Amino acid sequence: MHNKAITLSIIVAFATTSFAKTGTDSVSITEISGPIPTDTTMTDIMLGEITVKAPRVLHKADMDVLYPSETAVKSSQNGISLLKFLMIPTLTVNELTGSVRSSGQDVEIRINGRKASSDQLQTIQPSTIKRVEWIDDAGLRYGDATAVLNIIVTNPSFGGSLMTQGMQSLNQAWGNGYADLKINHGRSQWAIGAVGRYTNHIDSHREYSETFTRPDDTAVTRTETPLGGYLSMTNLTPKMSYNYINPEKTVVWIGVNLNKEWPTVRSNTGLLSLSSGDGNIILHEKESRSGLRPKFNAYVEHNLPHSQTIALDIDTSVLNGRSVHDYRESNPYEDVITDVHTSIKDRQQNISIEGNYIKRFNDKRLTAGAQYSGSRSRAERESGSLSRQRQERAYMFSEYFQRVGKVSLTAGIGAQYSHISIGENDDTETSSWALRPRIAASYRLNNSSQFRLSLTSRTSTPTPSQTDTGIQQIDGFQYQIGNPDLYAYNTYSIKMQYNFTFPRITGQLDGRWNRAPHAIAPFMTWEGDRLVTSFENSRGHTSWQIALSPQVDIVPGMITAKGTIRLYTAKSTGTGYAHTFRCISGDASVTATYRGFILSASYESNPSTLWGETVSRSEQLSTIMAGYRWKGFTFIGGLFMPFTRYSMGSESLNRYNTNRNMLRSSGFDRMPVVQIAYNFNWGKQKRASQKLINAEDDMQQSTAAGR
Repeated sequence: MHNKAITLSIIVAFATTSFAKTGTDSVSITEISGPIPTDTTMTDIMLGEITVKAPRVLHKADMDVLYPSETAVKSSQNGISLLKFLMIPTLTVNELTGSVRSSGQDVEIRINGRKASSDQLQTIQPSTIKRVEWIDDAGLRYGDATAVLNIIVTNPSFGGSLMTQGMQSLNQAWGNGYADLKINHGRSQWAIGAVGRYTNHIDSHREYSETFTRPDDTAVTRTETPLGGYLSMTNLTPKMSYNYINPEKTVVWIGVNLNKEWPTVRSNTGLLSLSSGDGNIILHEKESRSGLRPKFNAYVEHNLPHSQTIALDIDTSVLNGRSVHDYRESNPYEDVITDVHTSIKDRQQNISIEGNYIKRFNDKRLTAGAQYSGSRSRAERESGSLSRQRQERAYMFSEYFQRVGKVSLTAGIGAQYSHISIGENDDTETSSWALRPRIAASYRLNNSSQFRLSLTSRTSTPTPSQTDTGIQQIDGFQYQIGNPDLYAYNTYSIKMQYNFTFPRITGQLDGRWNRAPHAIAPFMTWEGDRLVTSFENSRGHTSWQIALSPQVDIVPGMITAKGTIRLYTAKSTGTGYAHTFRCISGDASVTATYRGFILSASYESNPSTLWGETVSRSEQLSTIMAGYRWKGFTFIGGLFMPFTRYSMGSESLNRYNTNRNMLRSSGFDRMPVVQIAYNFNWGKQKRASQKLINAEDDMQQSTAAGR
């Protein structure tokens, strides 16, 4: 660890020295006297008939605001590809997988303030994106989100747009695509489209070994030699939406979609060898999940006199799904030793209602809101057992922002009430109250340096799988059962951040501390010949992380490179264990553009994390892509995993079951892909609807327990 600290110090010292030696900034920005309004929707400041354009990156007190350059817009075929050209230092975007992450965690995406998905981001015309708001320290109004990416777009008042895209592997049954049509008339816009992905029997295998230790310290080790396996995942989401805009007064947005997920399958076959020498075992294991989810969302926003806004958001959905786990052991003569089949049929209903009130002043802002979310779940097994669960949550908050000279202060508090009922007649009930204070401060030393500090908390509730009292058999002697006595827990966080903006070099240095005193985690016990996994509110989880994320304009307007290096340490304690884990992770990417030609390469070593007694090892990804844009067409070819082998997995540190599970896929390694996209739009431009708040149902499907 000492050597790691020295390495990081050298990197920081080198970066600081480089900054000091750099010349003056070539960008000239007109100074504006007087306070700038705190409304984040402002992009330009009108001075008579003169418009002062904002800089490419504007570091505000609570967010970074980025304005796409003309080169970035011309080089992008949709919203998600534009994010890559913005080169936000801590943001990692992968067009092949559709992932948008920061520090290894998924980023909450919003379009005009309305929560969206990366699939929806793909159907945005780059030319309609007015600015991007990057909030990597989300406030109370964003709930449990740790980072938020808000895309502010405009849309034609007359005419419309058509966007299509298809990506296909040249040697595997893998691909994705979308089609989206928007029609505008006056203050109304209609949109219809679909997004889909398919992965069909991609070759994969599992590297697996485990050691079982009984209470009397006798142990046996089983090592799995892979014989084969595959991955499959196919889904399709048709969607429709309508929005009405009465400028400066009222906005209405209504949307429906239907997500169909065909069985997402992970299948493995292996040869188990036992340290006891009892003979080899042929193992077949298969996990699958499928479902159908219709969803409806309605949003209304109305501006009142004296810079006041009220907004209401309603979101509801229904899930009908199935989760299946099959586990079979046999000897070389195909005599069955163990045969386990678990099938869970799910039905879940969810609704979320949220209302916000915002009052703006010259250098102040007051935000208050309330949210209710409720879910009903019913899980039925083929064996006939039935589990029912009801969860309700009420959340209220108020947050106040004020600027005082070079310092901006935010203070707020939220209160959350959680209630969980389990059983046909609410046989088991738990409820809890939790306060969620938040304090944040921002100080701008000069035009090149900004410091941020925040203290926050968030509340997490048990999932249906963690509280399900139905017994699930995993293999010959492993079982899982939920704990209905689990209760919600709080996570407390401190974040310190330094943003630097120097000529041709920008970036961020941040440190984070998280503490969850009663985090929910699995634990294992022997009950006779059975090894049973259940869940508990543990004695706590603590993590520390420090990250440096520089970005360099190698050739301004043509070649840009960025990267991140992270040091992560975590400690978890619970029944019979206390573990400490450390890792180094990072990512790097370079993008070059010239007269319609595009070249990009990326490498991601996502962070491994410790939770309870499990170390989760995230995906290791790399890509290289080259393309050309001609009129409305984009042609791209590239390789997935050109520099690394695809891998992701986990390790169990439990004293009774120590195992290592690593998934690899030869099908993804050096997989060639081609993409063709076509964009066409017509009509005049106007301001698009903005959705200031979002009510989102938190749907968690039951999962058949597996290894």
